[in-house]
Amino acid sequence: MQLTSLAPDHYLPGSDLLAAINTALFLRRPLLLSGDPGTGKTECAHFVARQLGHHFPDKFNANKALRFDTKSVSQSTDLFYCYDAVAHFGDKTNQPKESFIAFNSMGIALLATQPPQADLHRFANYQKVLDQRPATGSVILIDEIDKAPRDFPNDLLAELEKPPFQFGIKELPGFTVVQDAALPIVVIITSNNEKGLPDAFLRRCVFHHINFPEKDELMRIVKTNLQLEDINIEPAIDLFMEIRKANITKAPATSELIDWIACLHQKALLNNDLANWANANAAYRRQLAGTLGIIAKNKADAETLKKKIEG
Repeated sequence: MQLTSLAPDHYLPGSDLLAAINTALFLRRPLLLSGDPGTGKTECAHFVARQLGHHFPDKFNANKALRFDTKSVSQSTDLFYCYDAVAHFGDKTNQPKESFIAFNSMGIALLATQPPQADLHRFANYQKVLDQRPATGSVILIDEIDKAPRDFPNDLLAELEKPPFQFGIKELPGFTVVQDAALPIVVIITSNNEKGLPDAFLRRCVFHHINFPEKDELMRIVKTNLQLEDINIEPAIDLFMEIRKANITKAPATSELIDWIACLHQKALLNNDLANWANANAAYRRQLAGTLGIIAKNKADAETLKKKIEG
């Protein structure tokens, strides 16, 4: 299973990233993506889901990944299901234990490879599984794994070692779900490099770091996302790159560039003054400075960039 060609899409992966995606698909191993916030790691998982749905409609029918947002208290079982023991303890209506168990991303994905089962309707959110009909493979996004406790990635090793994947529910002895191996489950994991990940975990992943794009690639990304053709996009990107090199604590990312240029276009600031903004009139520079809240994310950076633009 490979993405040898791409369907039209607003997400444009570089050749190195596409090679990493195909390597992970071939080896059936998790793809671990690192990079600064805003470089497109999360959107990459949804891109893979859309492409697989387009090229392999007999195996995939979703246009986005099933997302699991990692938290500082996450455990490996949380990827599959969660049990609300407090609500169960306080229940006065004698509902079955299954009513207090909800399937999470990986649990939904595994169940979605199986035919519907009437006895599973007792679970809190089995409808989410039925929403995946007909039976389908899935792309699972485990987002920002470096937020989790250190044991979390290690605990995932056994769960994600090799398909077919399976899981049980410890609160329901004997309950087990096994993936139908004919319907693939693709795992994509993102990291913001906030802390190191265990070596044993890294050995089992295909790794790719998404670098900040070069100017030509930024042009393609902006035009594709905004569906905008304007000669003044280039000077906007030039100014954006100049801002990234300024003395600021947090360099803006690709997603912020897209939002900023959309704002410039909406405010009619994406015009001929932009190419020579430093010599533009004071009113234009004030309006330009008024858009910097999209780029600057703290007081010091906002003041630095305001001074730079307004002079």
